[in-house]
Amino acid sequence: MKAVRVDGSGNVETVEVPEPELSPGDALMRTRVSGICGSDLLEWYARRKAGSILGHEVAGELLAVSGAGTGFSAGDRVVPHHHAPCLSCALCAAGRYVHCEAWRASRLDPGGMAELVRIPSSNLATDTHRIPDSLSDEEASFTEPLATVVKAFRRGGFARGQSMLCVGLGPAGQLAIRLAVARGALRVAGADRVASRLARAREGGAVEAIDVEREGLGEGARRLSSGRGFDFVFVGPGRGEVVREASECVAPGGTLLLFTMAPPGEEWTAPLHDLYFREIAVVPSYSCGPDDTRESLDLLADGTVRVADLVTHRFPLEEAAAAFARARQLEGSMKVVFRPAGSGSPR
Repeated sequence: MKAVRVDGSGNVETVEVPEPELSPGDALMRTRVSGICGSDLLEWYARRKAGSILGHEVAGELLAVSGAGTGFSAGDRVVPHHHAPCLSCALCAAGRYVHCEAWRASRLDPGGMAELVRIPSSNLATDTHRIPDSLSDEEASFTEPLATVVKAFRRGGFARGQSMLCVGLGPAGQLAIRLAVARGALRVAGADRVASRLARAREGGAVEAIDVEREGLGEGARRLSSGRGFDFVFVGPGRGEVVREASECVAPGGTLLLFTMAPPGEEWTAPLHDLYFREIAVVPSYSCGPDDTRESLDLLADGTVRVADLVTHRFPLEEAAAAFARARQLEGSMKVVFRPAGSGSPR
């Protein structure tokens, strides 16, 4: 079967790999949609995955379930999370699922960018969900990325009536804009250098957008907030310079939310005196857990967060290089997805 693999240089290629074999309790899924995540586009991170099949923003249809008692049947449309916590260790009891050893060791086989995917029994039992009839396959494929934003808002303590500035308006930033609006933000603004992304943020509910090609991030934030800053600053790019600038946009007592991983060695020198007296909370947020996945799917299913318009390009698995090239061309693109051949009629 066809799948998308990353090589040691961070480049992607379409390859033929064996179909996965099921063990008791596993399920076999035919992939209907698999999205390209922002992490897939980070060259340093992709090189770490050399030889791996990519893909975790996935929705599909079960072809077979091995064994009884799983609660799933062939024909079910599902969204599986690529990691599964044990739910029995102290970390899981505290809700720190991403630090559970079982969570870190689990994965979809061989990965979501493949025609067929084995959902291991642990993933199937812990964090795989049926897709409601109200959602298309493409909408459902946003379950995992939206869940990471849901977790970030929870970790950062975002509350109704706060103001939010989203720095970086790729797919995750657009989801953050829409979630903040849905959760009663007092004011929502976005910042980017890509015109189409600034426009999309306005369409999604941002009342203001800072074009950082025309004015500095801090300058724009002060202008929009009458010098006060924003209560919740959601930072997409994992670069020290961007984080430094974003930290200057946080209102006293506010939160700086670090959403994206940074490469090894990337540093941010923080002014401790200012952080202390301004009482700025610096909160990183990595991936998500089962509670976040369930909440995300509910938000999509009831239309609280709408995502259908965020898919801008669709490719077959055979055109992996072209798909990734398109995703790296930020102007005019947002979410680029794979629609494997033979995945069935679009839903």
